[in-house]
Amino acid sequence: MNRQFSTILGFILFGLGILSIIFSMVGLRITLLGAIYELGVWSILLEILLLFAGFIILYMSRVNFSEGDEANPNS
Repeated sequence: MNRQFSTILGFILFGLGILSIIFSMVGLRITLLGAIYELGVWSILLEILLLFAGFIILYMSRVNFSEGDEANPNS
C-alpha cells in the first residue's frame, strides 16, 4: 500500500473515530456513520475500534521498517 494513501486513510479513520466519540457525548451524530449508531451498545465499541485502527494504520505508515535494528548494532 502506498505510504501517502495509508497515512490519509489512517488519519481519516482516526478522525472519524475521535469525532464520533466526542459527538456522541453531546448527542450529535455523523451522517456517514449512521449505520453504526443503530447498533446500540456495540456502536461505542465500533467507534473505539475506528479510533485505534486509524491510529495503528497511521503509525504503521510512518515507521520505516527497512532500517533494521538500530538499538543493538552488535547482534
